[in-house]
Amino acid sequence: MKRSTWWLLVPLLLFLSLLQDRRGTRPTHRATWLPALDARLRAVTAGAGETTLVLLHGFGESLFTWRALVDPLATTARVIAVDLPGFGGSQKPDSGYTLTRMTARFADFLDRATTGPIVMIGHSMGAEIAASLALARPDRIVALVLIAPAGWNVGLGGIADTMYPGKARAIGWYLSSRAFLLPEHDPEWLAEPDSAAAYTLIGDQAYRRSAARVLEEFDFRGFRRQFALVRQPVLVMWGKFDPVIPYSLADSIMAALPCATLVTFPTALHRPQAEIPDRVLPNIVRFVAKPGCRMVPTH
Repeated sequence: MKRSTWWLLVPLLLFLSLLQDRRGTRPTHRATWLPALDARLRAVTAGAGETTLVLLHGFGESLFTWRALVDPLATTARVIAVDLPGFGGSQKPDSGYTLTRMTARFADFLDRATTGPIVMIGHSMGAEIAASLALARPDRIVALVLIAPAGWNVGLGGIADTMYPGKARAIGWYLSSRAFLLPEHDPEWLAEPDSAAAYTLIGDQAYRRSAARVLEEFDFRGFRRQFALVRQPVLVMWGKFDPVIPYSLADSIMAALPCATLVTFPTALHRPQAEIPDRVLPNIVRFVAKPGCRMVPTH
């Protein structure tokens, strides 16, 4: 073989080698669909232990917001990350997105999917649901981690403060059209049945409808008085440059919570668990190991 021909084959051989490696890579986890009253929720479960960490994402996102944290947390406890009803790969009921209904769904989910003590870890809308669950199930939930929690005065940067059907539908269309920015699948990390893996949020009428229903029914500002009733230890984490739920609310929420510690990330935006997971992780691990009100924050 001529030397010139050989050099032409080198890139092809390298490409075939990489392709073979990719095909041979097995996903770290396998998706399951677990019941929560009238909905089945896509979940990923990892690790083992007496305590279960349950991870709830925010509005318009999915369990993949936790991807960088699931495996490290699973070395210390059992972890379940789940898509909220109406989002990601979970079922999308036509209605039933009030805080009361979402709390009931997840109370049922916890009873079915977990045993032993639970630490709820929630972001934004998911943090408000987590706090509501702490009031509903104080017998099971021993601590909370709330990241940029919704529920106090301002909802989604003011977008959800005033809502009407036309505005909700427009935002539903927007979320559906921009779904490619936050992919709902990762075949290298999470194995799914072919039918589930082929599903896409882009253009899905059910997703547009459920996102609009959430905006119409869920009260992103309605937990203000209830924060004072949460008796479990709480770790609050917030990005100082959060454009969605302003960091300026942190002082008010901290004053309301009876037992809480605030960790501030000076350069983070609304999603520190995805933006700077290496800085979020040690704070969660330390808190879960010893929940309390006097933990020294790490920035």
